[in-house]
Amino acid sequence: MKDVPRPLVEPLNQDDIQKICEAIEKKDNWYYYFFMFAMHTGMRRNEILALTWHDVDIWKNREITVPNPKSLRVPDPKARRIPINEMLLGLLLDLRSPSRWVFQKTGKRMLGGTVTLFFRELSKSLNIQVNSERIRWTYAVSVYNQTNPSTREDWRKVQKMLGHKDVSTTKSYFQRNMENIPLQGRVVRDL
Repeated sequence: MKDVPRPLVEPLNQDDIQKICEAIEKKDNWYYYFFMFAMHTGMRRNEILALTWHDVDIWKNREITVPNPKSLRVPDPKARRIPINEMLLGLLLDLRSPSRWVFQKTGKRMLGGTVTLFFRELSKSLNIQVNSERIRWTYAVSVYNQTNPSTREDWRKVQKMLGHKDVSTTKSYFQRNMENIPLQGRVVRDL
């Protein structure tokens, strides 16, 4: 049986992001915060929904420690840390609540299925594919463009920002998805 190539994931363009944001704001602002948070951190859906205020250091180090959704009680010393920029700071300040969970409604943690269903329905209504993989890929392309990796150390920075276990995973991720996709005016073929 032949290997069927995986379809390439295209990053969201600015027009798509604008349409998505406008549609979300009309339906439910909570999902706007979720979408923008995902776009600016590259965190997976389950990581975002597992995020507690103990994982967020707004004032001292201005960073988010990405939680491991499979073991919430045991902090991972090797966990990925995401710097909090001005956009994230604004989102986090708007989300402040007495709840333990950052992304919650009425004090209760949101469920992944609820979030998936919302974005699936949004995708159908806008005719734009909006899912975790595409949002993460948009973030990854942004990280790649900011870093423009050419050395092993550059690739380690990209790996760290994306939360991959090793550099080879990061490189294969880009090779698999970036074939013939222009980045900063050039095409990436061999990484």
